[in-house]
Amino acid sequence: MSIQNRLQKVPRQSGVYILKDCTGQVLYVGKARSLRERVRSYFQGGETSPKTRLLQERVEDFEIFLTGNEVEAFILESNLIKKYQPKFNIRLKDDKSYPYLKINLKEPFPSIRKTRILENDGSRYFGPYTSVESVNRTLKMLMKLFPLRTCKKKIESGKKWQRACLNYHIKRCLGPCIGTVSPQEYREYAEQVILFLEGKQDHLLQEIRASMEKAASRQDYEKAAEYRDALLSMEKVREKQEVVWESGHMDVVGVSGSEDRACIQLFQIRHGRILGREHFTLEGTRDKTEDEVVTAFLRQYYLGGINLPREIVLPVKPAHRELLQEWLGSEVKLTCPVKGKKLRLVELARENAHYELEQEKLKEEESRRRDRQALEELQKVLGLGHRPEIIEGYDISNIQGQEAVGSQVVFVGGRPAGEYYRRYRIKTVEGIDDVAMLQEVLRRRLGRLADEKKEAEKNPLFLIDGGRGQVNAIQEVLKEEGYDFLKVIGLAKRMEEIYIPERKEPLRLDRDNRGLQLLQRVRDEAHRFALGYHRGLRLRSMTHSLLEEIPGVGPERRKALMEHFGTLAAVRQARLEDLCQVPGINQKTARVIRDFLQDNLQN
Repeated sequence: MSIQNRLQKVPRQSGVYILKDCTGQVLYVGKARSLRERVRSYFQGGETSPKTRLLQERVEDFEIFLTGNEVEAFILESNLIKKYQPKFNIRLKDDKSYPYLKINLKEPFPSIRKTRILENDGSRYFGPYTSVESVNRTLKMLMKLFPLRTCKKKIESGKKWQRACLNYHIKRCLGPCIGTVSPQEYREYAEQVILFLEGKQDHLLQEIRASMEKAASRQDYEKAAEYRDALLSMEKVREKQEVVWESGHMDVVGVSGSEDRACIQLFQIRHGRILGREHFTLEGTRDKTEDEVVTAFLRQYYLGGINLPREIVLPVKPAHRELLQEWLGSEVKLTCPVKGKKLRLVELARENAHYELEQEKLKEEESRRRDRQALEELQKVLGLGHRPEIIEGYDISNIQGQEAVGSQVVFVGGRPAGEYYRRYRIKTVEGIDDVAMLQEVLRRRLGRLADEKKEAEKNPLFLIDGGRGQVNAIQEVLKEEGYDFLKVIGLAKRMEEIYIPERKEPLRLDRDNRGLQLLQRVRDEAHRFALGYHRGLRLRSMTHSLLEEIPGVGPERRKALMEHFGTLAAVRQARLEDLCQVPGINQKTARVIRDFLQDNLQN
């Protein structure tokens, strides 16, 4: 069916649409009250902004999702933007599921762990944090103050393990697994951690001081000393937390934009103190107003809906404010101050955002300068007539010829260009022959290159993970396919020697040579990409074969298990009651699954 016929059949109903290019890549995700008029506008042209005209030139296909109302469309649009990261949407740079700290209160001895998955499982979640580094820093401090366990052991009251792990011996865990602490005492520590993460340090300090005095009165001086040390540590943390409000549980947002990028500064204020200062970079903001940028940030940052503040203080009234308010819920208040202390906080956040944006620009300029220098050094040492702006790296991964795969990674201007990465399953080579596998991958790559004349004109530099033999083999392929004008080199891992066809002896560069370091990054990235693909295929094969062997578990149940738990390891670690939550799995089958996997997947 032609695009025009499909456009005629798009209903006049609220929903979400996805625009794609000729390769199927998602370009833009949007929502509309009437899908027909909105989607058709992208295929009809007309006077619009430069960015929209560029989108209209590239869009070749579309997909729609009908929703019951605008709020559902609002939520679905947010999820799809987060999933696809479309080029023409405003998107958080390097957006992932943000890390949280999770305290599982359903366990007799609650653990505290990092997680990116939010579940309605009775646990307490704290975050989101902007990086794993932020989570690790917080977790390290908490383990010193309140040494809860971070392991995944299933510890039950009255049952003991034979020995504790290293964390217990270095006083980073209370050792509930070996019975050194009662559930009641351990629960008190967990509640203290929750108070700390909620920002209620004043109340927590009073509790710890009272516990210290009780321990001292019963002459338990060792315990009193532990409380004293915790008090001193918490006072240091508290001193670093600036008091900005008499009370309050709010997030303050400041924004600064430049060209196609914006920076958001977020102040997290809990109980009157700034507990966190985080900044975020958003891309795709060209031609977007400040209220649209702020709305895009709120939708992506608060998507999980966990630990929402009571108030979000903004520099401007957000776009789609009514929908945004309905999505966040009545418990969250959106304010845009025009005077007073809250306005000063917003201005301070904006100043911080501007500073971070300028710092990011300076870092990028320095990074580009180093990339240019690396490319110029490669041009010189390899005797090229131009800078190798495009470098393609190739590698092979297999175990005894099984699940053999090849990888192609592409660096443009000295930087990874993930949209050009390719993975290959080896089809024509049997047994262990990495050189023949490389040749197959290059033949398939060159077959595609024949239809990409513009790319061929850019003269990519081919980098092979290997030495003279691999380079000669690839040269044969280039000659056979009529691409002998393209340059291929090899980088051998043992001595980091560069093999060039025109040289009899390999080229050795100083380890601090920027050109060599760039080649190493390309080689290592190709290895990582190939290895990740190989491991995924191997794990999938192992998973399916093991699940297929479980008595009474057919295709539907295997599919349900993997959809519910995601990995074979998660299935194995699941409790009986967790397995019974999977559709089609009763208690008898759950016990069979648990026993089989524990017998066949020993650590």
